Amino acid sequence: MKRYLATYLVACLSVALFTSCWGEDDEALLSPFAMVKEFSIGNIQSSYPAFTSDGRDTTVVRTIDCSKLKFTIDQINGRIYNNDSLPYCTGLTKVVTTMTVDGVASIFVDSTGTYDYYANTDSTDFTSPRNFRIYSEGGTYYKDYVVSVNVHQVNPELMVWEKAGIVAGFTPCGAAELSGNMNVFGNAGTKCVVASSPVGEPISWTTKDLVGLPVNAKISTVQCYKNNLYLVADSAVYTSADAVNWSLSSSIPGVVAIVGASDEDLLIVATEKEMLCSTNGVDFEYMGNVPENFPLYGLSIASYPMAHNSDIIRYMVFGYPTNAKNGKAFVWSKLSTEEKWSNYDNAENPFPCPSLNGLSVVRYDNFFYALGGAGTAEGVEVKAFESFFVSRDNGIVWKSLDDKYQELPSELLGNNNAFVAVVDSRNYMWIVNSGSGAAAYRGILNRLGFKK
Repeated sequence: MKRYLATYLVACLSVALFTSCWGEDDEALLSPFAMVKEFSIGNIQSSYPAFTSDGRDTTVVRTIDCSKLKFTIDQINGRIYNNDSLPYCTGLTKVVTTMTVDGVASIFVDSTGTYDYYANTDSTDFTSPRNFRIYSEGGTYYKDYVVSVNVHQVNPELMVWEKAGIVAGFTPCGAAELSGNMNVFGNAGTKCVVASSPVGEPISWTTKDLVGLPVNAKISTVQCYKNNLYLVADSAVYTSADAVNWSLSSSIPGVVAIVGASDEDLLIVATEKEMLCSTNGVDFEYMGNVPENFPLYGLSIASYPMAHNSDIIRYMVFGYPTNAKNGKAFVWSKLSTEEKWSNYDNAENPFPCPSLNGLSVVRYDNFFYALGGAGTAEGVEVKAFESFFVSRDNGIVWKSLDDKYQELPSELLGNNNAFVAVVDSRNYMWIVNSGSGAAAYRGILNRLGFKK
């Protein structure tokens, strides 16, 4: 009805303008419109929870710049709100707003149950939605709005873990996502099996025996490349489209590892002496010799487009140069535009990649996270799963993540049994371990799970 009344007033105004003789004595006409045209808020100073260097709780006061915070004005439903929520724990008790309106703005006052004139210099408590009413200049028409200032209700930096069981007696060796399922490969007794669970749903395992693989298949080498899985077995590369049924893809005498897999570029495998690459997983050609101290065992690999040019792919390899899979861990890197690999080993670096039992490195939140059993990190001995060790410079410097919000599941502390770690397409990190406390853990940083 308000819309019809406004339309009627507009029509009356048009007639009045048409019939006017435009004389000097004409009275100014009052606008019949009542609406919010623009809405914004001022910067907010607030206190946020934090930790001191020794782990004690504290608070940090900072000012949130709200100049670029966009508000949606839903004229049909009378709602005003920000799609991008303000940081967790932002205080909303005193928020200065700026509105551009057709008409006169007023705000509902709970204590009196009435609307009072509102000025842009006023501060408002937005800890709950507030009702605004815009009157036309003539007072014959008004429109109501409900204004909400949204704040994240959970700590975005908190890593939240869920826990689920795993098949009894299962020893995980490798993991890869395929067709919406997280597939964890391992041994159950004398059988090689795969345990699969849907990504994005509660963890629920389906276990099947692997079919078509030689008995000495290196299931720890499994990688996904262009919607198929690949692994090394019996001097050959095998492939699967469903994680269960496997077939020979290419015979490569002496092949021991998959060292690169980028959907945008190449599948790279290695023997003890040579590297070979393929664009289809079947036809491989010589790529170069394997450098001295290049890791071929206990591998973690990653590939991703460069931020400044998505056509250039960076390949990363983490692991050990011998089958003993112990001692110093090595990090090597190569760009798709380069012929040679670069070794990150530097005797002057006091923070090299940690050497951990069963070392696993995953790319998470655009950084590299290393985790594993007992070993050496930052020059000292560390317990199994004592901490994440993070590199924020593409694998050069590694430091313990002393962040109380991003911690490993406490049940893993001191567990030196075999495990696998992998990150899925929905930003969840999976850790599946073995032994008496065998379980599957799936964690995510809250902010990586927020809907855009």
